[in-house]
Amino acid sequence: MANKHPLRNRRINYRDGWFFVTFQVAHNKSVLGAIAEARCNLTPLGRRLVPLWMAMRQHHEDLWTDAFVVMPNHFHAIVHIHPRPDHGPDHLSKLIGSFKSLATAVYRDLVAAGQAPDIGHSLWQESFWDDLISSHEELEGIRAYIRDNPKLWDMDRFGPVTEFSFGNLDLLSLRLHAFVASQGASSRDLTPIRIRTRNLASAPAEAPPSEKPPVLSTFTSAQEREVLQRCLQANRRFVWVLPGGIPEPLEPAVSTACQAGRGLLLSPVPPGTGVNKQRAVWCNRYVLSHAQEVWAGTVTPGGTLAALIPTPGHGSPGPR
Repeated sequence: MANKHPLRNRRINYRDGWFFVTFQVAHNKSVLGAIAEARCNLTPLGRRLVPLWMAMRQHHEDLWTDAFVVMPNHFHAIVHIHPRPDHGPDHLSKLIGSFKSLATAVYRDLVAAGQAPDIGHSLWQESFWDDLISSHEELEGIRAYIRDNPKLWDMDRFGPVTEFSFGNLDLLSLRLHAFVASQGASSRDLTPIRIRTRNLASAPAEAPPSEKPPVLSTFTSAQEREVLQRCLQANRRFVWVLPGGIPEPLEPAVSTACQAGRGLLLSPVPPGTGVNKQRAVWCNRYVLSHAQEVWAGTVTPGGTLAALIPTPGHGSPGPR
């Protein structure tokens, strides 16, 4: 792709032609959606961008839109500009700037309504990336890239969640109850709600009637940590998925539970790696896809977690 410059590549005529464009969310924040099962589940903000982009042709008759995809922290699209006498040498920037301004206005409205996180004044990074499409073969290749972008999101990005482990791996063969909650919510407001029950392809083993199913979580947010503390106090089994590596040394209560067979720690990366936002999302996807029941605490509307799971409804206190 071309380098990012205010006036683009001076050797390219931006008055007309086929272009592959990419614009990145400010600070690389994943506020437009989350990848799950090879597709991008869009947040309210991400969903609003789709009709906004599709309406560009109504406002700019010289612009034809082709394939596009909204990703968690960026937007890919193919555009075809038809030549007009009044087009300036940087007409592509004018068109993309129009869309980015409209999208930022939508973003600000959703922030004010509490339906999108506040990441600053603008939704986007400055400028954008572009690539002149010079052949039909290249056009078809970029269309395929856009189409496959969601399922390629994690490819070669992380290792298996079970790459590093400590504790009782047999817990993974049991029926699991997941618990998730957004960052920022107080543990004092914890009222878990059951939001999903699902049947997996292979039936897990049932726990003895006297024991509750293990709780599966990343135990990252305050409410998730509160659930972990309750598990430790009640000697309830748990599976802790750690996006940043298994800590060294472990908390004494966690270490004791793992050595007694009541706990299991999993991580795709070695100790001390540190938390990466996309890896954290990926670990939450593992949690949600490997549990027979999903319970949630407070889920921030418009956030990444809300894009991964259905909006919690009413239910009974839990997890059970």
